[in-house]
Amino acid sequence: QNKQFAKLGFKKIESTEIVKALNKSLASYQVFFHKLQSFHWNVLGNDFYDVHDVTEEMYKRGLTNIDEIAERIRVFGQIPEVRLTRYLKESTINESSPDKSAEYMIYDLISDIEKLTELMLVTHESAAKNGDIGTTFMVSRMIKELETYHWKLSSWTNRKFV
Repeated sequence: QNKQFAKLGFKKIESTEIVKALNKSLASYQVFFHKLQSFHWNVLGNDFYDVHDVTEEMYKRGLTNIDEIAERIRVFGQIPEVRLTRYLKESTINESSPDKSAEYMIYDLISDIEKLTELMLVTHESAAKNGDIGTTFMVSRMIKELETYHWKLSSWTNRKFV
């Protein structure tokens, strides 16, 4: 394979495409992280402990994933997006009011996991197309984790997803 060797052996156009996908994933993960914290802090009712515990677990994992995505962008010599206004504009996940029932919160999170997983698949495809094994490995792990949370939350709601 005759690549022009630049940063990590990727051409500028290849690394730009990968970083763009990573920044979009970063934006969506940041909004998802803040929604998880909001639900964790504000859940009420009989399902308090269930939702409080799972959202804490998820936002702690999310913070680790956010850090890995940002550091992967730095590996390419780029600066990860850090502006909240850009996160909200670029995110496929929307903010949500914290005054929802526990069940609504879980349904909202299930929907967000689907959006985030789809976005991570696009990031994986961009990285794979450009021969970026490091990013594909990182994103594959994140996708597997999101799929597990999707299954667990769907089971909690006794909802079947095809």
